[in-house]
Amino acid sequence: MKTVTSLLLLSTFTASTLTLTARATEQGGGVPVLPCPLGPEADLWVLAGQSNMQGCGLITRTYPANPKIMMLDLSNEWMPAVPPIHRVYTAAAPVYRNTVLQKNPTLTVEAWDKIVADARKKPSGGVGLELSFAVSMVGATGRPVGLIPCALGSTAMADWDPAGLAKGELSLYGNMVRRIRMAGGKIKGLLWYQGESDAAVSTVGQFQAAFLNFVDCLRRDTGIADLPVIYVQISRVCMENQTGAPEWEQVRELQRTLAAQRRNLWVVPAIDLPLDDLIHVGEAGHERLGRRVAEVALTHLYHLPGHGTPIDFKSCEILPPLDVLHHRLRVTFSGVTGRIQAQGRPAGFELRSDDPKKDGPMVFKVEPDPEHPDAVIVWYSKAIEAPVRLYYGAGLNPYANLTDSLDMAVPAFGPIKIDPKSAP
Repeated sequence: MKTVTSLLLLSTFTASTLTLTARATEQGGGVPVLPCPLGPEADLWVLAGQSNMQGCGLITRTYPANPKIMMLDLSNEWMPAVPPIHRVYTAAAPVYRNTVLQKNPTLTVEAWDKIVADARKKPSGGVGLELSFAVSMVGATGRPVGLIPCALGSTAMADWDPAGLAKGELSLYGNMVRRIRMAGGKIKGLLWYQGESDAAVSTVGQFQAAFLNFVDCLRRDTGIADLPVIYVQISRVCMENQTGAPEWEQVRELQRTLAAQRRNLWVVPAIDLPLDDLIHVGEAGHERLGRRVAEVALTHLYHLPGHGTPIDFKSCEILPPLDVLHHRLRVTFSGVTGRIQAQGRPAGFELRSDDPKKDGPMVFKVEPDPEHPDAVIVWYSKAIEAPVRLYYGAGLNPYANLTDSLDMAVPAFGPIKIDPKSAP
Protein backbone atom coordinates (compact mmCIF):
# COMPACT_ATOMS: atom_id res chain seq x y z
CA MET A 1 0.00 0.00 0.00
CA LYS A 2 2.91 2.34 0.65
CA THR A 3 4.07 1.71 -2.92
CA VAL A 4 0.62 2.75 -4.12
CA THR A 5 0.70 6.05 -2.26
CA SER A 6 4.13 6.87 -3.69
CA LEU A 7 2.68 6.95 -7.20
CA LEU A 8 2.10 10.67 -6.73
CA LEU A 9 5.80 11.13 -7.50
CA LEU A 10 5.10 10.29 -11.13
CA SER A 11 2.54 13.05 -11.59
CA THR A 12 3.35 16.51 -12.92
CA PHE A 13 0.92 19.36 -13.23
CA THR A 14 1.14 23.10 -13.84
CA ALA A 15 0.15 26.38 -12.20
CA SER A 16 1.38 29.96 -12.12
CA THR A 17 4.15 30.96 -9.72
CA LEU A 18 3.85 34.69 -9.15
CA THR A 19 5.85 35.27 -5.97
CA LEU A 20 5.51 37.87 -3.25
CA THR A 21 8.32 37.85 -0.69
CA ALA A 22 7.74 39.27 2.76
CA ARG A 23 10.50 40.96 4.66
CA ALA A 24 12.17 38.46 6.97
CA THR A 25 13.20 39.01 10.57
CA GLU A 26 14.73 36.55 13.00
CA GLN A 27 12.93 34.54 15.68
CA GLY A 28 14.42 32.52 18.53
CA GLY A 29 16.49 29.60 17.28
CA GLY A 30 17.41 31.42 14.09
CA VAL A 31 14.03 30.90 12.42
CA PRO A 32 13.29 33.73 9.95
CA VAL A 33 9.87 35.31 10.50
CA LEU A 34 7.95 35.92 7.28
CA PRO A 35 4.64 37.59 8.19
CA CYS A 36 1.78 36.87 5.85
CA PRO A 37 1.51 39.78 3.36
CA LEU A 38 -2.27 39.76 3.89
CA GLY A 39 -1.72 41.28 7.32
CA PRO A 40 -2.22 40.24 10.94
CA GLU A 41 -5.95 39.74 10.40
CA ALA A 42 -5.28 36.78 8.10
CA ASP A 43 -6.24 33.37 9.48
CA LEU A 44 -3.35 30.92 9.06
CA TRP A 45 -4.06 27.22 8.49
CA VAL A 46 -1.46 24.44 8.47
CA LEU A 47 -1.88 21.60 5.95
CA ALA A 48 -0.23 18.32 6.90
CA GLY A 49 -0.44 14.56 6.39
CA GLN A 50 0.25 12.36 3.40
CA SER A 51 -0.61 12.35 -0.31
CA ASN A 52 -4.32 13.11 -0.12
CA MET A 53 -3.45 16.28 1.78
CA GLN A 54 -0.48 16.98 -0.47
CA GLY A 55 -3.05 16.92 -3.27
CA CYS A 56 -3.09 14.45 -6.16
CA GLY A 57 -6.31 15.45 -7.89
CA LEU A 58 -5.78 15.98 -11.61
CA ILE A 59 -5.84 19.71 -12.35
CA THR A 60 -8.32 20.15 -15.20
CA ARG A 61 -8.70 23.92 -15.29
CA THR A 62 -6.91 27.17 -14.59
CA TYR A 63 -7.35 28.46 -11.05
CA PRO A 64 -7.32 32.25 -10.80
CA ALA A 65 -5.43 33.82 -7.93
CA ASN A 66 -7.65 35.07 -5.12
CA PRO A 67 -6.25 38.28 -3.58
CA LYS A 68 -7.43 37.14 -0.13
CA ILE A 69 -5.72 33.72 -0.21
CA MET A 70 -1.95 33.18 -0.08
CA MET A 71 0.38 30.32 0.75
CA LEU A 72 3.76 30.04 2.41
CA ASP A 73 5.31 27.96 -0.34
CA LEU A 74 7.62 25.08 0.59
CA SER A 75 10.42 27.25 -0.80
CA ASN A 76 9.64 29.56 2.15
CA GLU A 77 8.16 32.43 0.14
CA TRP A 78 4.64 33.83 0.36
CA MET A 79 2.82 33.68 -2.95
CA PRO A 80 -0.74 33.52 -4.33
CA ALA A 81 -2.40 30.20 -3.44
CA VAL A 82 -2.70 28.65 -6.90
CA PRO A 83 -2.52 24.85 -7.29
CA PRO A 84 -0.34 22.98 -6.86
CA ILE A 85 -0.21 24.20 -3.27
CA HIS A 86 2.32 21.54 -2.22
CA ARG A 87 5.33 22.02 -4.50
CA VAL A 88 7.39 19.27 -2.93
CA TYR A 89 10.19 19.14 -5.49
CA THR A 90 11.27 22.72 -4.83
CA ALA A 91 10.96 22.52 -1.04
CA ALA A 92 13.70 24.25 0.92
CA ALA A 93 13.70 21.73 3.79
CA PRO A 94 15.93 18.72 3.05
CA VAL A 95 13.46 16.37 4.76
CA TYR A 96 11.36 16.32 1.59
CA ARG A 97 14.20 15.19 -0.65
CA ASN A 98 15.52 12.74 1.95
CA THR A 99 12.12 11.16 2.61
CA VAL A 100 11.17 10.80 -1.05
CA LEU A 101 14.51 9.15 -1.88
CA GLN A 102 14.26 6.87 1.15
CA LYS A 103 10.74 5.71 0.30
CA ASN A 104 11.52 5.29 -3.40
CA PRO A 105 14.84 3.39 -3.55
CA THR A 106 14.70 3.10 -7.36
CA LEU A 107 14.67 6.90 -7.69
CA THR A 108 18.25 8.02 -8.22
CA VAL A 109 19.74 11.31 -7.06
CA GLU A 110 20.25 12.23 -10.72
CA ALA A 111 16.60 11.57 -11.51
CA TRP A 112 15.58 13.63 -8.48
CA ASP A 113 17.75 16.53 -9.60
CA LYS A 114 16.11 16.46 -13.03
CA ILE A 115 12.63 16.47 -11.48
CA VAL A 116 13.65 19.46 -9.36
CA ALA A 117 15.01 21.32 -12.40
CA ASP A 118 11.79 20.69 -14.32
CA ALA A 119 9.68 21.72 -11.33
CA ARG A 120 11.51 25.05 -11.11
CA LYS A 121 10.39 25.79 -14.67
CA LYS A 122 6.85 24.45 -14.29
CA PRO A 123 5.35 23.72 -10.82
CA SER A 124 4.60 20.04 -10.34
CA GLY A 125 1.75 18.54 -8.34
CA GLY A 126 -2.00 18.19 -8.06
CA VAL A 127 -4.92 19.78 -6.27
CA GLY A 128 -6.19 18.99 -2.78
CA LEU A 129 -8.92 20.19 -0.44
CA GLU A 130 -7.12 23.32 0.71
CA LEU A 131 -8.15 25.82 -1.96
CA SER A 132 -11.84 24.87 -1.79
CA PHE A 133 -11.57 25.20 1.99
CA ALA A 134 -9.94 28.62 1.77
CA VAL A 135 -12.41 29.96 -0.79
CA SER A 136 -15.30 28.81 1.43
CA MET A 137 -13.74 30.44 4.50
CA VAL A 138 -13.13 33.76 2.76
CA GLY A 139 -16.65 33.76 1.32
CA ALA A 140 -18.29 33.14 4.69
CA THR A 141 -16.09 35.26 6.96
CA GLY A 142 -14.57 37.90 4.69
CA ARG A 143 -11.24 37.26 6.41
CA PRO A 144 -8.09 36.58 4.36
CA VAL A 145 -6.54 33.12 4.60
CA GLY A 146 -2.89 32.10 4.65
CA LEU A 147 -2.11 28.44 3.92
CA ILE A 148 1.02 26.73 5.29
CA PRO A 149 1.53 23.50 3.31
CA CYS A 150 3.61 20.82 5.06
CA ALA A 151 2.28 17.45 3.80
CA LEU A 152 4.22 14.71 2.01
CA GLY A 153 2.88 11.60 0.29
CA SER A 154 3.41 8.04 1.55
CA THR A 155 4.16 9.18 5.10
CA ALA A 156 3.04 7.28 8.19
CA MET A 157 2.55 8.55 11.73
CA ALA A 158 6.14 7.47 12.43
CA ASP A 159 7.33 10.01 9.85
CA TRP A 160 5.51 12.73 11.82
CA ASP A 161 6.93 11.69 15.20
CA PRO A 162 7.14 14.78 17.47
CA ALA A 163 10.43 13.42 18.76
CA GLY A 164 11.91 14.93 15.61
CA LEU A 165 11.22 18.50 16.77
CA ALA A 166 14.87 19.29 17.46
CA LYS A 167 15.88 18.09 13.98
CA GLY A 168 14.12 21.07 12.41
CA GLU A 169 14.20 20.88 8.61
CA LEU A 170 15.45 17.27 8.75
CA SER A 171 12.14 16.14 10.27
CA LEU A 172 8.60 16.53 8.92
CA TYR A 173 7.32 17.41 12.38
CA GLY A 174 10.25 19.70 13.16
CA ASN A 175 9.93 21.44 9.81
CA MET A 176 6.17 21.92 10.30
CA VAL A 177 6.71 23.60 13.68
CA ARG A 178 9.52 25.67 12.16
CA ARG A 179 7.23 26.88 9.37
CA ILE A 180 4.53 27.77 11.89
CA ARG A 181 7.08 29.89 13.74
CA MET A 182 8.25 31.34 10.44
CA ALA A 183 4.70 32.52 9.74
CA GLY A 184 4.54 34.21 13.14
CA GLY A 185 3.27 31.36 15.29
CA LYS A 186 -0.38 32.43 15.56
CA ILE A 187 -2.18 29.80 13.51
CA LYS A 188 -5.94 29.27 13.42
CA GLY A 189 -5.74 25.50 13.16
CA LEU A 190 -4.41 22.36 11.49
CA LEU A 191 -6.01 20.47 8.60
CA TRP A 192 -4.81 16.85 8.57
CA TYR A 193 -5.37 13.99 6.10
CA GLN A 194 -3.36 10.86 6.82
CA GLY A 195 -3.84 7.21 7.77
CA GLU A 196 -3.54 5.17 4.59
CA SER A 197 0.09 4.29 5.31
CA ASP A 198 -0.82 3.11 8.81
CA ALA A 199 -3.64 0.83 7.62
CA ALA A 200 -1.38 -2.21 7.88
CA VAL A 201 -1.02 -5.10 10.31
CA SER A 202 2.35 -3.81 11.53
CA THR A 203 1.21 -0.27 12.36
CA VAL A 204 -2.54 -0.11 12.94
CA GLY A 205 -2.17 -1.11 16.60
CA GLN A 206 -0.11 2.01 17.33
CA PHE A 207 -2.18 4.43 15.27
CA GLN A 208 -4.45 5.78 18.01
CA ALA A 209 -1.68 6.51 20.50
CA ALA A 210 0.55 8.00 17.81
CA PHE A 211 -2.15 10.34 16.50
CA LEU A 212 -3.16 11.60 19.94
CA ASN A 213 0.49 12.10 20.87
CA PHE A 214 0.96 14.09 17.66
CA VAL A 215 -1.97 16.37 18.55
CA ASP A 216 -0.85 16.80 22.15
CA CYS A 217 2.74 17.60 21.20
CA LEU A 218 1.74 20.05 18.47
CA ARG A 219 -0.40 21.94 20.96
CA ARG A 220 2.52 21.99 23.39
CA ASP A 221 5.09 23.05 20.78
CA THR A 222 2.94 25.83 19.32
CA GLY A 223 1.84 27.06 22.74
CA ILE A 224 -1.81 26.84 21.64
CA ALA A 225 -3.36 24.56 24.27
CA ASP A 226 -6.61 23.88 22.40
CA LEU A 227 -5.28 24.20 18.86
CA PRO A 228 -8.17 23.23 16.54
CA VAL A 229 -7.47 20.13 14.46
CA ILE A 230 -9.85 19.09 11.68
CA TYR A 231 -8.84 15.78 10.13
CA VAL A 232 -10.18 13.60 7.36
CA GLN A 233 -11.29 9.99 7.73
CA ILE A 234 -9.49 7.99 5.03
CA SER A 235 -11.45 7.18 1.90
CA ARG A 236 -11.02 4.19 -0.45
CA VAL A 237 -8.39 2.21 -2.29
CA CYS A 238 -9.12 0.16 -5.41
CA MET A 239 -7.12 -3.06 -5.00
CA GLU A 240 -7.96 -6.52 -6.29
CA ASN A 241 -6.34 -8.09 -3.24
CA GLN A 242 -8.63 -7.49 -0.24
CA THR A 243 -6.28 -8.74 2.47
CA GLY A 244 -5.77 -5.23 3.87
CA ALA A 245 -9.49 -4.51 4.34
CA PRO A 246 -9.61 -5.20 8.13
CA GLU A 247 -6.85 -2.67 8.78
CA TRP A 248 -8.49 0.00 6.61
CA GLU A 249 -11.75 -0.55 8.48
CA GLN A 250 -9.91 -0.33 11.79
CA VAL A 251 -8.19 2.96 10.91
CA ARG A 252 -11.50 4.47 9.79
CA GLU A 253 -13.22 3.40 13.01
CA LEU A 254 -10.36 4.76 15.12
CA GLN A 255 -10.53 8.06 13.25
CA ARG A 256 -14.29 8.22 13.76
CA THR A 257 -14.00 7.79 17.52
CA LEU A 258 -10.75 9.68 18.22
CA ALA A 259 -12.44 13.07 17.92
CA ALA A 260 -14.24 12.48 21.22
CA GLN A 261 -10.94 12.08 23.09
CA ARG A 262 -9.70 15.66 22.83
CA ARG A 263 -11.18 19.14 22.77
CA ASN A 264 -11.28 20.98 19.44
CA LEU A 265 -10.80 17.80 17.44
CA TRP A 266 -13.20 17.02 14.56
CA VAL A 267 -13.32 14.38 11.84
CA VAL A 268 -14.68 14.83 8.31
CA PRO A 269 -15.46 11.77 6.13
CA ALA A 270 -14.29 11.24 2.55
CA ILE A 271 -15.69 7.73 2.03
CA ASP A 272 -18.21 8.86 -0.59
CA LEU A 273 -15.94 11.00 -2.74
CA PRO A 274 -14.80 10.20 -6.30
CA LEU A 275 -11.16 9.27 -6.91
CA ASP A 276 -8.79 10.33 -9.68
CA ASP A 277 -6.72 7.14 -9.41
CA LEU A 278 -6.73 4.01 -7.31
CA ILE A 279 -6.25 5.85 -3.98
CA HIS A 280 -6.34 9.64 -4.38
CA VAL A 281 -9.43 11.83 -4.06
CA GLY A 282 -9.94 13.74 -7.29
CA GLU A 283 -10.47 17.39 -8.06
CA ALA A 284 -14.28 17.24 -7.81
CA GLY A 285 -14.09 15.26 -4.57
CA HIS A 286 -11.63 17.69 -3.02
CA GLU A 287 -13.93 20.61 -3.80
CA ARG A 288 -16.65 18.92 -1.75
CA LEU A 289 -14.21 17.87 0.96
CA GLY A 290 -12.81 21.38 1.33
CA ARG A 291 -16.32 22.76 1.77
CA ARG A 292 -17.07 20.11 4.40
CA VAL A 293 -13.96 21.01 6.38
CA ALA A 294 -14.92 24.69 6.12
CA GLU A 295 -18.43 23.94 7.40
CA VAL A 296 -16.93 22.44 10.56
CA ALA A 297 -14.63 25.42 11.08
CA LEU A 298 -17.42 27.94 10.48
CA THR A 299 -19.68 26.22 12.99
CA HIS A 300 -17.25 25.38 15.77
CA LEU A 301 -14.55 28.07 15.51
CA TYR A 302 -16.40 31.07 14.07
CA HIS A 303 -19.78 30.16 15.56
CA LEU A 304 -21.64 31.23 12.44
CA PRO A 305 -25.22 29.96 12.22
CA GLY A 306 -26.49 27.86 9.34
CA HIS A 307 -23.35 25.77 8.81
CA GLY A 308 -22.69 22.07 9.20
CA THR A 309 -21.14 19.83 11.83
CA PRO A 310 -19.71 16.29 11.71
CA ILE A 311 -22.26 13.50 11.49
CA ASP A 312 -21.76 10.38 13.62
CA PHE A 313 -23.45 7.07 14.33
CA LYS A 314 -25.84 7.44 17.26
CA SER A 315 -27.95 4.30 17.67
CA CYS A 316 -29.40 1.23 16.02
CA GLU A 317 -32.83 -0.22 16.69
CA ILE A 318 -34.38 -3.48 15.44
CA LEU A 319 -37.90 -2.76 14.20
CA PRO A 320 -40.77 -5.26 14.03
CA PRO A 321 -40.58 -7.30 10.79
CA LEU A 322 -43.23 -6.89 8.13
CA ASP A 323 -43.09 -10.60 7.28
CA VAL A 324 -40.58 -13.45 7.01
CA LEU A 325 -38.72 -11.75 4.14
CA HIS A 326 -38.77 -8.14 5.28
CA HIS A 327 -36.76 -7.22 8.38
CA ARG A 328 -35.68 -3.71 9.34
CA LEU A 329 -33.21 -1.68 11.37
CA ARG A 330 -33.48 2.00 12.15
CA VAL A 331 -30.01 3.57 12.19
CA THR A 332 -29.95 7.06 13.71
CA PHE A 333 -27.21 9.68 13.43
CA SER A 334 -26.12 12.75 15.39
CA GLY A 335 -25.07 16.04 13.83
CA VAL A 336 -27.50 15.91 10.90
CA THR A 337 -28.47 19.24 9.33
CA GLY A 338 -31.78 19.00 7.48
CA ARG A 339 -32.20 15.32 6.72
CA ILE A 340 -30.24 12.27 5.61
CA GLN A 341 -30.28 11.86 1.83
CA ALA A 342 -28.42 10.22 -1.05
CA GLN A 343 -27.85 10.87 -4.71
CA GLY A 344 -29.15 7.74 -6.38
CA ARG A 345 -29.75 4.52 -4.48
CA PRO A 346 -28.76 4.85 -0.79
CA ALA A 347 -26.04 2.30 -0.09
CA GLY A 348 -23.12 1.35 2.12
CA PHE A 349 -24.49 -0.91 4.88
CA GLU A 350 -23.42 -4.46 5.62
CA LEU A 351 -24.34 -7.03 8.29
CA ARG A 352 -21.73 -9.63 9.22
CA SER A 353 -22.41 -12.77 11.17
CA ASP A 354 -19.99 -13.86 13.89
CA ASP A 355 -20.04 -17.28 12.21
CA PRO A 356 -18.41 -16.82 8.78
CA LYS A 357 -19.85 -20.16 7.60
CA LYS A 358 -23.41 -19.11 8.33
CA ASP A 359 -25.73 -17.49 5.79
CA GLY A 360 -26.51 -14.44 7.88
CA PRO A 361 -28.92 -11.56 7.31
CA MET A 362 -28.19 -9.68 4.08
CA VAL A 363 -28.92 -6.00 3.49
CA PHE A 364 -30.95 -5.51 0.31
CA LYS A 365 -32.30 -1.95 0.64
CA VAL A 366 -31.64 1.32 2.45
CA GLU A 367 -34.02 4.27 2.51
CA PRO A 368 -34.34 7.53 4.47
CA ASP A 369 -36.70 7.18 7.41
CA PRO A 370 -39.79 9.22 6.45
CA GLU A 371 -40.60 9.90 10.12
CA HIS A 372 -37.07 10.66 11.39
CA PRO A 373 -34.92 13.02 9.27
CA ASP A 374 -31.76 11.94 11.12
CA ALA A 375 -32.24 8.21 10.40
CA VAL A 376 -32.37 5.57 7.69
CA ILE A 377 -34.20 2.25 7.50
CA VAL A 378 -31.93 -0.67 6.64
CA TRP A 379 -33.83 -3.64 5.19
CA TYR A 380 -32.36 -7.14 5.53
CA SER A 381 -33.27 -10.68 4.54
CA LYS A 382 -33.82 -12.77 7.66
CA ALA A 383 -34.30 -12.45 11.40
CA ILE A 384 -31.21 -11.74 13.50
CA GLU A 385 -30.99 -14.85 15.69
CA ALA A 386 -27.41 -14.43 16.90
CA PRO A 387 -25.19 -11.36 17.33
CA VAL A 388 -24.16 -9.63 14.10
CA ARG A 389 -21.97 -6.63 13.32
CA LEU A 390 -23.23 -3.59 11.44
CA TYR A 391 -20.85 -1.71 9.12
CA TYR A 392 -21.16 1.32 6.89
CA GLY A 393 -18.51 1.93 4.25
CA ALA A 394 -16.67 -1.32 4.97
CA GLY A 395 -13.84 -2.80 2.96
CA LEU A 396 -11.22 -1.23 0.73
CA ASN A 397 -13.50 0.12 -1.98
CA PRO A 398 -17.07 0.48 -0.67
CA TYR A 399 -19.91 2.37 -2.30
CA ALA A 400 -21.36 4.59 0.43
CA ASN A 401 -23.29 7.76 -0.38
CA LEU A 402 -25.26 9.13 2.58
CA THR A 403 -25.04 12.86 3.34
CA ASP A 404 -27.20 15.48 4.99
CA SER A 405 -28.75 18.57 3.40
CA LEU A 406 -25.39 20.44 3.56
CA ASP A 407 -23.45 17.56 1.95
CA MET A 408 -21.84 16.59 5.25
CA ALA A 409 -21.17 12.87 4.88
CA VAL A 410 -21.99 9.96 7.16
CA PRO A 411 -18.64 8.51 8.31
CA ALA A 412 -17.64 4.93 7.69
CA PHE A 413 -18.21 2.98 10.89
CA GLY A 414 -18.24 -0.48 12.35
CA PRO A 415 -18.28 -2.94 13.81
CA ILE A 416 -21.43 -2.04 15.76
CA LYS A 417 -22.67 -5.10 17.64
CA ILE A 418 -26.37 -5.91 17.25
CA ASP A 419 -27.72 -8.44 19.72
CA PRO A 420 -31.04 -10.19 18.96
CA LYS A 421 -32.02 -9.67 22.60
CA SER A 422 -32.69 -6.05 21.70
CA ALA A 423 -35.43 -7.06 19.25
CA PRO A 424 -39.04 -6.38 20.32
